[in-house]
Amino acid sequence: MKPRVLSSKKWTPFPKDFVNQIEQAFSEAFPDLFKNAKLIIDGRIYPEEILLRVGYLEKGRLHQNNFETSVNHLPGKQDTIERIHHLIDAAASLMNEYIQSEGEVDFPRQWKEYDFDQIPIWVQYTTVNTELESEADRLLGLSKSQLVNEDSDVEDALAHSAEILPQAENEEYFEGEDEDDEDVDLSKPSLFSGKKKQKKEDMH
Repeated sequence: MKPRVLSSKKWTPFPKDFVNQIEQAFSEAFPDLFKNAKLIIDGRIYPEEILLRVGYLEKGRLHQNNFETSVNHLPGKQDTIERIHHLIDAAASLMNEYIQSEGEVDFPRQWKEYDFDQIPIWVQYTTVNTELESEADRLLGLSKSQLVNEDSDVEDALAHSAEILPQAENEEYFEGEDEDDEDVDLSKPSLFSGKKKQKKEDMH
């Protein structure tokens, strides 16, 4: 997964517990989709950017549908959680629109900026297979663990991502998850915010 900001080199992954929570939220929001497809979540925190890839890979296919979102990040500003939630909601909106249109939607193939609740968020659609990408990195001697170790001399704000992201037992960040489908605007799924978002037309 390539970052949007050219200066983004050093990064730390989302904690595993937090990734598991995101997976659960998407699985509950799109239950039919993942009966025959694998959900892939990859989140990274860079000094100036937070990057999220939400993808799904249908059984028997190499082509993976990825909805990638990025937002600017300032270490120490104490709004990391809020910005990640915006990325998640934006990715969910893109995924929903893709599903509803049966893939007949022209998403940007390179980073494009949109206004999302008055916060600039960049989105793009890719078809990179995460497992093949990881295997290629391994063969080139660039395994994920090596990449993280190589770039582990990050600023204090990035040194321990588990300290700035919620743990699995903390449920307050996921209020609104159990709302009935009829009450949730899936054009901009409020997986984490617990409130309605702007309609998907605003993403165009």
